[in-house]
Amino acid sequence: MAIKRILIPIIGFGKGGGNRVLSELASRWNQSGCQADFLVHEALSQPYFPTTGGVLRIASDGSVNRDGNGSAACAGSGSPRAFEIYRRLFAALRRIGAGYDVILANHSLTTYPLFFASCGTAKKVYYIQAYEPEYFATGRGVKAVLLEWLSRQSYRLPLLQIANAPVYSNYREIKTRSWVPPGIDRSTFFRRTDIPRFRAGKVCTIGTIGRTEPSKGTALVERAFEALAASDPDVRLKMAFGSSDSNWRHERAEIVKPNGDAELADFYRSVDVLIAVPTQQFGGYHYPVLEAMSCGTPVVSSGHMPATAESAWLIEPNSVAAIIDAIRLIRHAGEQQIAEKIALAEKTAAEYEWSAVARRFLDLMEAGA
Repeated sequence: MAIKRILIPIIGFGKGGGNRVLSELASRWNQSGCQADFLVHEALSQPYFPTTGGVLRIASDGSVNRDGNGSAACAGSGSPRAFEIYRRLFAALRRIGAGYDVILANHSLTTYPLFFASCGTAKKVYYIQAYEPEYFATGRGVKAVLLEWLSRQSYRLPLLQIANAPVYSNYREIKTRSWVPPGIDRSTFFRRTDIPRFRAGKVCTIGTIGRTEPSKGTALVERAFEALAASDPDVRLKMAFGSSDSNWRHERAEIVKPNGDAELADFYRSVDVLIAVPTQQFGGYHYPVLEAMSCGTPVVSSGHMPATAESAWLIEPNSVAAIIDAIRLIRHAGEQQIAEKIALAEKTAAEYEWSAVARRFLDLMEAGA
């Protein structure tokens, strides 16, 4: 069956890598002649990542208004309660779901309104971008336990599962062999013109994507930098978006807040090495790894795709000492070794162009994975 219309129910337009994936997929599907629409609560914000996908906003009675039709719903800005978001998603899916060929859930908790809503002959698909129970497990209290349980159960629902990495094939409760990787826009995340050079007396700028979630490893990078900075006046730390804790400070650490992909790509090209060391789900994709590789910046990775020992510096997970050793190793590496890894990293990144990724996704959905 040729897919002509895809509906993507979401809990909001965030700034995370998973949201970029959805925005890009919708745009590429539209370019190929397949209409892709997002379905979202009317009070939520506009997309952070540019997309040509349509935006349908849900009113309190479950009716929808398309952005651009002059409706007051287009203004969306607010923080509705979670229950209200899911209630409206369910109501809207019952109203309009049957008008689509595919409905694509992309978060464990959006699977429930999709599963329970009657949507005619629409194919119900679950795009798994991470094993979410592990993230919920880091919380505390009854709410965290409930969210973890609900997330685990979402993989048991009878939806067509497509993961974003082979590591999630038949992983715990996930039962699928089909996977589609994240993509990248090489016209934005293009290779830098220089190759980072390291020598005594030259400033070395360490980069990382700052996140508050412990699983992202930001605190490890901060501790490694503190140890390096104590004995080396030439090291600097540049963090995109923030630190692990609002109270963390260092006189040689800078926090920048890229606005959109173009500024994020500039960030990768502005640092001498990018540290990306999440502490779980090893073997899964980590967007900063792919993006920095595409930009020609040396990458230190704790074992996330698409980094390999040939294209990056792989280290032991959860280790401050390993981060310090890797930075020192890179700073003393020969220029040829650095150039070779950068060249292979760029070649790898070129295999993830969005047009190919979007086409592969459509093919899997049409074939029923």
